[in-house]
Amino acid sequence: MIRVSDGKIGPREFFAILYGMMAIRVTDSTPSLMLEDGLTAAWMLPLISAIVLFGSLMFLLAILKKYNMGLIDIVFELAGNGFGRLIILFMFVTVFSSMSLNGRSYSDIVITMYYPKSPLLLIMVALILGAALFIAHRGLEAIGRTALLVVPIFMLTSVLLIIGVANQLDPLFIFPIAGPGELEVIKGGLEFSAFFADIIIVGVLADQLRTFNAYRTASIWGLWVPAAKMALFLAVYVMMFDYPAVRNIAYPYHHLTRMAMVGSLANHMEALFLALWFVGAAIHFATYLYISALLLGKLINYQPFPQLLFPLAGLSVLIGMLPENPLMGDQLRKLLLQSSSGLFLLLPVFLWGIDRFRKRGKE
Repeated sequence: MIRVSDGKIGPREFFAILYGMMAIRVTDSTPSLMLEDGLTAAWMLPLISAIVLFGSLMFLLAILKKYNMGLIDIVFELAGNGFGRLIILFMFVTVFSSMSLNGRSYSDIVITMYYPKSPLLLIMVALILGAALFIAHRGLEAIGRTALLVVPIFMLTSVLLIIGVANQLDPLFIFPIAGPGELEVIKGGLEFSAFFADIIIVGVLADQLRTFNAYRTASIWGLWVPAAKMALFLAVYVMMFDYPAVRNIAYPYHHLTRMAMVGSLANHMEALFLALWFVGAAIHFATYLYISALLLGKLINYQPFPQLLFPLAGLSVLIGMLPENPLMGDQLRKLLLQSSSGLFLLLPVFLWGIDRFRKRGKE
């Protein structure tokens, strides 16, 4: 018997979406930014960020459970129409800007590492206006099912990649274990917490899951698994390339795939990793595009928000073309992360505090 879909997703699909949003950052310029601040202790930064965001997630879960609504509706309910719109506007600008800058970064990866003669615009159009838009236009359920189909393959290939380079790793390279010092490492973990702020952003999708327990379980796993993967790969990068040499490698993941061997054969697996990576990038940007359209639709009271997907995808490509070079794009990404970390760390606490204040006022 064929069951009619209700348009909502379960915990497995939601976890796969979160994994696709956050874990793929292992492969872009994110590790380079963390290595710049964390040095040999860069692997600690994602764990510190996850610990801090876990506290914010607990506040968010408490609010979501009480009101049984998505994060956007809760913001309007607690912060009011005027201030609530400012919060949603800031969230939209942050998510959309991140999508645009990441789109440029991922296109630079393709050109730098694989196809140096390809036009930048062509790569961005294929990634965002092509693959990502196609997936996002089919809805959240399609994004979840696509992610659920490929995420187990991503996990398996990550394990195979590490196994493939294990005999080339030197554990002594991660010393000194504290890198630039304990305080600097903690500071770096706080500054880069926005790398995992997706766990707060996806609160806007909470009402599109079948149950609250499904959301809670998937969100907790969806925070810790990508954070652990980022920490593991940062340690692998340092043990493979040593410090400070690793700081001069723009995309260490893709260099790692070229060094991975299968058995005693010197066959590089970079073609396989490139194909899987492109699919993962499409899921990543499809989710960001969907959330951007949802936020903008709520902001301007435009109910059929899927109609905003195409213009947002086109605008994202245009904005992504603005940085003159990859270095400028990375600096803009770092600035965006540092400026938005505070919002996503404190927003759940802020909403929870308003709720407590209103409850006391009624008493």
